[in-house]
Amino acid sequence: MSASLQQIRHAAWQAFEAAGLPTTRDEDWKYTDLSRMQALLGDQWWQLPAADAAVDAASFAIPGLDAYRLLFVNGHFDAAASNLPAAIRVTSLATLIQDEPAKAMELIANQPDALLNSSIVAANSALATDGACICVPENTKLDKPLYILYVNSGGTTHLRTGIDIGKQASVEVIEHFAGSDVSTGVTTAVTAIRLRDGAHIEHSRLQMEAAKQCHLGRVEVNQQRDSSYTLHATELGGIISRADVVSRLQEPGASCNLNGLFVATNRQHMDHHTRIDHNAPHCISRENYRAVLDGRSHGVFNGKIVVAKGAVKTDSAQQNANLLLSPHAEIDTKPELEIYNDDVKCAHGVTVGQLDKNQLFYLKSRGLSGDEAKQMLTFAFADEILARMGNQSVRRFVEKEAFAKLPNITDLEEMLG
Repeated sequence: MSASLQQIRHAAWQAFEAAGLPTTRDEDWKYTDLSRMQALLGDQWWQLPAADAAVDAASFAIPGLDAYRLLFVNGHFDAAASNLPAAIRVTSLATLIQDEPAKAMELIANQPDALLNSSIVAANSALATDGACICVPENTKLDKPLYILYVNSGGTTHLRTGIDIGKQASVEVIEHFAGSDVSTGVTTAVTAIRLRDGAHIEHSRLQMEAAKQCHLGRVEVNQQRDSSYTLHATELGGIISRADVVSRLQEPGASCNLNGLFVATNRQHMDHHTRIDHNAPHCISRENYRAVLDGRSHGVFNGKIVVAKGAVKTDSAQQNANLLLSPHAEIDTKPELEIYNDDVKCAHGVTVGQLDKNQLFYLKSRGLSGDEAKQMLTFAFADEILARMGNQSVRRFVEKEAFAKLPNITDLEEMLG
């Protein structure tokens, strides 16, 4: 490792040590108590070894998905089990650290002044040993999705991925986090995406970690003129999870579309923080997040849209809807708009509730049982987000995983059609 890279690592680790874990005294972490994670994993949570058990990565893959594949097992790239496209450049972070330290430094550098930055990101910068560096040349349209499967068997994994999409290029990327219930652990994962002029990405981020795993993730998106970013974020797994999404619309004509669904049961805790910065005129953003919470689960949603002073003709809308299936489930939601000029069109809204009694009565009056009526309404509520996925293999896979968690879903295949 080069001396300069070591210095960057050391500075990031010092920043983490100085700040410590985020606490509920921090406004952005008010409802997410990581002391619970520390109690579960111990004081040295950042360096837990993976379990010795063999990992059958194929058992976690999305069935029927025709895609190029990158496989990471316990935080390390498995080249032999991967299938890389020739049209773009894909390099593992471990290879960059060894062969191209300057590029590795750019990818893992910690930026203390970044939006929604935290000590977790600093720890990731200091400790990430692998991940992917993906460069899509301009005017390239990848013929199949790029599927990145991260499989864990417990322990701690630190992943850092960078995606640079050239002018007028287009790609679909699927990040899938999965694992077995062998032991406890934590995953920290940072994905940085840069969209050049006219570039487009459809990004699915599927968090399906094992029940004892904690997941702390972040997506950073920097958008140039007329670029387009679409996110399908799904949170189903883990005992504690946090996902931050930051998109910066830096030049006119950029657009951002964030779709999110999290389904939590038992004592799961799921936190989504998003921020969209409109820093240029004539940009569009849409955001729609939904949560289905059962048992004693706890959900958090904080979505902030900031419209800068010169960002005239901004068109932005944000919606958060939450369905509580249990009297013990909780949601803390806070949609925010921060606007610094008048010539904009912005809206936001939030709903929290249980299944509508009138709708249940109507369905039962048409011959459905009480359980069937609950199934249908719950399915319709959650699937409104999943229906936005263009990739049908991914959508069907997520539907099965999500609805298998829900109560009263007795005939899943019939529900999915």
